[in-house]
Amino acid sequence: MSDIDYDTHRYGYAKFGSSETAQEAGLHNAETGLFLGFDDKRLICRSSQQAAVLLMGGARSGKGNHIIPWLVDGSMDSHVISMDWKGQNGAISQLQHNPSARVINWAPRGTSFPSHKINPLSYLRADSETLVADAKLFTQSWIPFTGSKDGEFFQANAQRYLEAITVFYAEAFSEVDLPGLSDIAVIFGTDVDLWVKFETSMRTKSKYQFIRAIGEELATLRKSDNPTAGGMAGIKGEILKQFSCMSDPQLREVLSPPFDFGFAELVETNAPRTQVNFMESMEFSQSSGPVVKAMYTSALIYKRRTRHSRDQVWLLDEIGNIGSWPLALELGTYGPGYGIRPIYCVQSTQQLDNLAPRAASIIPNSCGTQIYKGVRDYNEAQRLSNMLGTMTLQVTDVLRDMELNEEVADLSAKIGSGDEDALTVMQTLEYVKTKLGTKTPLMRSLLTASEILNLHEHDCIVFMPGKLRAPMLLKAPPYWTRADLVGRYLGDPFHDKDGTVSIANGKGGSRTARVVTEDVPPKRKTLPQYREGRWSFVAGYRP
Repeated sequence: MSDIDYDTHRYGYAKFGSSETAQEAGLHNAETGLFLGFDDKRLICRSSQQAAVLLMGGARSGKGNHIIPWLVDGSMDSHVISMDWKGQNGAISQLQHNPSARVINWAPRGTSFPSHKINPLSYLRADSETLVADAKLFTQSWIPFTGSKDGEFFQANAQRYLEAITVFYAEAFSEVDLPGLSDIAVIFGTDVDLWVKFETSMRTKSKYQFIRAIGEELATLRKSDNPTAGGMAGIKGEILKQFSCMSDPQLREVLSPPFDFGFAELVETNAPRTQVNFMESMEFSQSSGPVVKAMYTSALIYKRRTRHSRDQVWLLDEIGNIGSWPLALELGTYGPGYGIRPIYCVQSTQQLDNLAPRAASIIPNSCGTQIYKGVRDYNEAQRLSNMLGTMTLQVTDVLRDMELNEEVADLSAKIGSGDEDALTVMQTLEYVKTKLGTKTPLMRSLLTASEILNLHEHDCIVFMPGKLRAPMLLKAPPYWTRADLVGRYLGDPFHDKDGTVSIANGKGGSRTARVVTEDVPPKRKTLPQYREGRWSFVAGYRP
C-alpha cells in the first residue's frame, strides 16, 4: 500500500479487481477449489482456501448457481455434508461421475432415490474413554442456551440431567440411539415404571459417581411433597421440548437400527469421497433441527480426532432456519483446523443471529471468502457498500471552466485596449489559463446501496481478505446454461418435469434433455445410492 498516491486518492482508492487480480491470487489455478464465478475475461475463478465461506443471497437470487457447481463440477475432492432442507441440491447432484463416489441420503419424508438410516449418536458407547466428554458435547448441542437469562437456569440443569441419562444409557445398553434415549427422556422424573427402574439403576449400578449422585437427587425430588422444587417443572419442559420431534414415526424410522451409515466411515483411511445429504423437509426445520445438529456434532467428533483423514466441506444451506446453534460460531473459527470447511448460506446476514447472539458480526469475520448476490434489503446493501469502500474521482468543473473562459476573453480584450499595463494583464491571463481543465477530486462509493440493489441477477461480489487485493465483481450464470457441466447433474425436482433435465444448448441458453433410468452397471452396484439396482443419467452422457 506504500505505492498509493494519497494526494490523488485523498478520499479513497477502492476498485474492483480484474482478471489479472484473480490470476495473481491463484484463483485461475485452484483446480480443487470452490467455484466463485467468471471474471471479466470469462475465466473461471475458484477458491482453494481452507477457511470458511459465507454465501449470502436473497430468495430467488440464484444461490444454486454457486451451490450446484460445488457439488457436481468435480473440482472438490472433500467429503460433503449438506444441509438440504428442500431436497433440491441432493436430488440434482445424485449423479456422481467419480466411479467410486458415494451418496448417502438421510430423508425422513422419503425421496425418489434410496434413503438411508444414520445414527447420529454412534460415538456414545460404553467402551469409549471419552464417553462423558462426548455426552457433554451432545447435550450442549441438543439443548443449547438461547440467550434468555430466565431460561439459562433451566437449560443448564436440563443439560446436566440429560448428560447423566445419556451416559448411563450407554452403560446400560452399550451404545446410544436417539429413539431409545428419547423413550427415557420423555418420562424423565415421573412415576412411570420404566423411569423408576432406570433412575434406580442410575444410583445403584453406574460406575460414575456423579451419575449415582444425580440418581439420588432425582429420586429425592420425585418422592418429595414438592416434586417441582428447584425449578424441576421448567427443567422437564426444556427436555421435553427438545425431544418432542422424536414422537414423529417417520423421523424415528430413519434414526433406528439397523443403520446404513455412520460418520466414522468418513475418517477411515482411503475412504472414498462421500456426499451426505440431510434432506429433511423445510417445514420441519425447527422441530427436526436438534437431530440435524446432532448429525453435525457426530461428524465433528470423529473428524477432530482423525485430523489427517480426508477434508470435509459442510454445506450449511439456509442455516438460519435451524434455530439456536452456538456450535456454528465455533465452526468458522476452529473447523478449518480440524479439516472442516463450513459454508454458511443465508438470505441475509441477519439470519445468522438466529444461531447465537451477535453471530451476524462474528461469523463473517471467520470467513476467508464472502460471496454476495441478489441483495434485497437496503440496510444490507448499505453495509456492503461500506465494505466496498470509496474511491476518488477526478472531475472537470464545467461551470467553473465557463467562468474562466469568460475571464480569459475579458483579459484578452484588455491587452489591446491600452487601458492597463499589458505585461501585467498577460501574466494574469496565463495564470487563468492554467486553471482551465484542472480536475477536482470528489469522493464516491465504489457502488452505492441503490446500485447494489440493482445489480444484474448473475452478478456477485466476492471478498477474499488477505488473498485478493481488491473485491471482485464476478458472473455466476445459471448452471444449466454452462456447457462444462452438461451431463454432470440430474433434473431439478422443482423446475424440471419427471424424467427430464435442463442443459446448456451451446448458445448461452438451455434445452430439455431426457434422463435415462436403467439397471446400474455391476461395477457400481455396491454404492449406497444404487442399492435398489437402478441408476439415472442424462441421455447421451453416460458416465
